[in-house]
Amino acid sequence: MIRSSAILLVFFPMMMLAQNLIPNPGFELKRGCPDRPGQISQADFWNSPNIATPDYFNDCSTGLDYGTEFNKKGGQVAHGGHAYAGLQFYYLNRNQFFEYIQTRLDTTLTSGQLYCIKAFVSLGKSDYAFRELGALLSVNEVKAADANKLKLPYLSLANGQYLTDQDQWMCIRGIYKAKGSERLLTIGSFSPKDEFWYIHTRSATDSLFKSAFYFIDDVSLEAITDSSECNCLPQKPIK
Repeated sequence: MIRSSAILLVFFPMMMLAQNLIPNPGFELKRGCPDRPGQISQADFWNSPNIATPDYFNDCSTGLDYGTEFNKKGGQVAHGGHAYAGLQFYYLNRNQFFEYIQTRLDTTLTSGQLYCIKAFVSLGKSDYAFRELGALLSVNEVKAADANKLKLPYLSLANGQYLTDQDQWMCIRGIYKAKGSERLLTIGSFSPKDEFWYIHTRSATDSLFKSAFYFIDDVSLEAITDSSECNCLPQKPIK
């Protein structure tokens, strides 16, 4: 009996560290099925922090525009389950339109604790791609009255390559050391630089219109004890 208790004491902290603090990581829990643009709020626990209109895609959609495998942004089979979100970013003659998604974590972060943030992304119908997306952890909700890029301190979510794959899901990740009491996670593009990269010619361009669209699925935020635990090794999709 004592031996069993000791084993439980050893493994209980490890189980706690593996807990995903995102309440609806795969956008499966929903209020309804998407049938028009900008319905991310149909996915439980997710919203938009600015006036832009991030999309929600789900197999349950009755039309072709907002399903998963085929939709108005090109389509992709969900990484896990039956749903995902979609973020549009564009720059037109100095006018910006940057979409973000935001969620409240299951619990506040612990000061000094390392956390691994991961997500799976796939490039939709786009002429441009990014090298990274970003994550912002905050105590309070992020709110903006326009659709401009949020130029705030952020954690890079990347995999060392341009995020150009339109056929497969790409794992992106970053490690965050908590300041303490952070409760909100916002995902999007925060870089102060112009990150648009013209994928058809594999070179930079000065085009007045730059646009990229990303599907995003299976977001996770988990406490870790060492940076080596935050990796993109092959794993079974979250169901």
